[in-house]
Amino acid sequence: MSQIPREKIDEFEFALYESWVEWFRREPGINGYRRFINQKLVEEMTVIQLVRAAIGRPELMGDPDIYHKMGWIVDWHESSLYRRWFVASRSLGLNGYKLDKKRAELLDSVVGTAKGDIKRGLLLLRTALKYVHTGYRAAAYWANNRHIAQLAYMAYMREEDEIKVVDDALQFMGVARPDRAGMDMLDFNTLVPIFFDFFQPPEAADDGGPKLEAPEWERVATVDELRQLGKKMAVVGLWREVLLVPVDGGVAAYENWCTHERDPLHYGYIQGKQLICLGHHATFDVRTGRVILHPNHGEARVLPKYQVKVEGGVVYVRVPW
Repeated sequence: MSQIPREKIDEFEFALYESWVEWFRREPGINGYRRFINQKLVEEMTVIQLVRAAIGRPELMGDPDIYHKMGWIVDWHESSLYRRWFVASRSLGLNGYKLDKKRAELLDSVVGTAKGDIKRGLLLLRTALKYVHTGYRAAAYWANNRHIAQLAYMAYMREEDEIKVVDDALQFMGVARPDRAGMDMLDFNTLVPIFFDFFQPPEAADDGGPKLEAPEWERVATVDELRQLGKKMAVVGLWREVLLVPVDGGVAAYENWCTHERDPLHYGYIQGKQLICLGHHATFDVRTGRVILHPNHGEARVLPKYQVKVEGGVVYVRVPW
């Protein structure tokens, strides 16, 4: 099989980054960001399926530590990134991602290769992760919408840890220098369009639509609803998830993600004045967001708190961009 050298793979990563920067410089409006979010969902699904294909191979089970860390990658992309982009897509009127026939066939081919050959699958995963994070890096610094920029920056900061895990897996499988390893030409040519076809035609990014601006205050619940439920998660702005809890006759609003390991707090429970995360039992004061009890490993921090007002029995929240 013909091979493509690592230098060419890296050159495409640079070209991909330049294309993303150019796209964001156009200051896309709502339709442009709908396309962007759909693209991120497609890319995240590609990574998720490639990781699943890798950990489904018996060869990788010989090292429990690597196997566990690969599971961490798929959990992070599936429960955090994919879920957040899905929430953002719903906020913009999309119902999940739309995968066209061509890219569906490409994805099936890539995943089929990964399931059949562990080394080729890991090299595909490594390259896909690099290309996914290239888009995140561009969005973190160039997106004209702060929601997108913040979410992209959070995703981009995980790149080195994820690549290190995949490199360890490749070394375990006998690839001495994963950072210099080339890959099969057919695999590369199948993977690339999943990421690059977004820019064809490039004019579609400049849709001339309105910029993404959230209202200053957003209606999120009623007081009666909160009394009945005990707590509620609401999406404010484009993607920010806010946890609402009734407190001392009023309402408090916190970021819905635990400050320990980003588990969703609305799956937790409230005991008296304590909010307990279901993930690792970090415990917070519902009145202030301060930590009462740290989790069973590591440490949590005070929960970010947002502005709330109640008018006529309706709860409104305002979040900073």
